[in-house]
Amino acid sequence: MPTIVEVIEKETAKIYRMATLDLQGNPLMWVSAFLIDGLLIDFGHHHAKNFFLKVLNFDEIEMCVLSHHHEDHYGACYDLINKYNIPVYSTKETAFLVRFKLRLPPERLLTWGNPKPCILKELPNLKEIRTTSAKFKIIPSPGHCNTLISFYHEKKELLFSTDAFINAEQSVIFNWEKANKILETLNNFKKLNPRYLFLEGGGLATISDVDKLINYWTSIKEQSLKLYNQGVKLKEIVKRLFGKESILKKYTRGAMSRENLVRSLLELTPTPDRKIK
Repeated sequence: MPTIVEVIEKETAKIYRMATLDLQGNPLMWVSAFLIDGLLIDFGHHHAKNFFLKVLNFDEIEMCVLSHHHEDHYGACYDLINKYNIPVYSTKETAFLVRFKLRLPPERLLTWGNPKPCILKELPNLKEIRTTSAKFKIIPSPGHCNTLISFYHEKKELLFSTDAFINAEQSVIFNWEKANKILETLNNFKKLNPRYLFLEGGGLATISDVDKLINYWTSIKEQSLKLYNQGVKLKEIVKRLFGKESILKKYTRGAMSRENLVRSLLELTPTPDRKIK
């Protein structure tokens, strides 16, 4: 698959931003890996792994850590471990999940590919990671998935939050995500008061952006609950609150949608997973 990898430097961190390209040469969805003070966080997706490994400066890497088990985050893990003899660390749960071949729907195979299963090492300390020049606090960040962890550079006040933050303008979630848990995670981020959050798409967010998302989703929850109690159907609630459904609902056949967000905020049963043949 045609891919693009960009290396961007922000706040002394290197952001390795990568995406698969569509037939017109447009990026489908950006994902990122981060390198700061010797710590490499996440490893992109399978389609981009060769380009990603070519632009890495291995002399800068002291330790590699995986934030969670989704396929767009550990694309280069197998190669790092088995070709370059570099161990990758994660939580016990994530290490267990990446040992198996994934069964993915077509759109995720197209967008990110299916990484090889690999054997990770468990983090020896679930509270912090230390490199020669820095200490990173490990922050449990459930919502996107139960196993997600973020990494807070205490001295520089930088939070590498990967998939824990969603832009308020998008407000589209997967059917497995738990919106109220995401809100709890974001409120915990506020207590850290980082200068910047580093996001999956390669951008930065501030505490002001976090507040904006919390307030927006809280408003959506309150309005949705009022309409739902009046007997308004979910699709109509989405239309009234957002104007229209996201195009991602059609692309993912319902796996990603604004309706999923409303369902999750109201603690309703999520839309069922499709059978993958």
